[in-house]
Amino acid sequence: MHILDDPCVSPRVATLLARARRSPGMPADRIRALARAQTSGGDGAAVPPGAVEAMIRFEERYGGLRYPLLGPNGMEHGLNGEAIIYLDADGWTFPGILDGDQTWPVDILPDGRTAMTLAGRPRVVNSSILQRLEAHAQLSQVRDRPHVTFAITTEPGREPTVAATGLPDLDAGATGPTDRWWTDSETAVHLKLHKWWGEEDVWIARCFTQRAEKLATMADALRQAVTGGVWRNEDWCGLCTQVGQPAQACLPVNGYAGGIG
Repeated sequence: MHILDDPCVSPRVATLLARARRSPGMPADRIRALARAQTSGGDGAAVPPGAVEAMIRFEERYGGLRYPLLGPNGMEHGLNGEAIIYLDADGWTFPGILDGDQTWPVDILPDGRTAMTLAGRPRVVNSSILQRLEAHAQLSQVRDRPHVTFAITTEPGREPTVAATGLPDLDAGATGPTDRWWTDSETAVHLKLHKWWGEEDVWIARCFTQRAEKLATMADALRQAVTGGVWRNEDWCGLCTQVGQPAQACLPVNGYAGGIG
């Protein structure tokens, strides 16, 4: 069943996908006819067992899906007339998503996880496409609330350590390898891997609250809860796409979260 026809998705995903568009998907027989494998060096290879079925499942569930998140470019899903499996030392993947906000492809792994390769460094970013949708839906719900942005740096490949004390409950549905959410009806905390291909990994941490006066308390709780890295104040908000003072709160103005001095 295509995701847009599924009545059992969560309410927040349904709200996110209410703005989605759907173009025709690629038929299963066409995928089978065109399926081929290619090494990272460009050489042909045997199609691995299960790969064609994985592409068919993906296309039947998500093919043609497009929805906006932060900017004008959509999150585009589908094989787009191709059925190429790429093989390397770590296994096989196929391209299935174009992240419109980052204008970069996202690959699908055999078990349904997703991976992104930047500066030649692949990284598993989502535990599943559904988890990716849940994370996007949660961000869409809170992006216009008052928020504040920080950065945390860690050693390459190392994740920050998070103690649950002082934070809302972990939002398991929206949480994946590079995306963690803690939410309740009043607040949300988001920890997301931003950069992983240099001498250090950079994580972006944000607090969202219904009321601006609660932001400072929530930010303090976040700083106490997250350890194992070096905290940095950020002067750039990727949600509001503007520069402000370090650790400056961004407050909604006429439905838009813009920073104020």
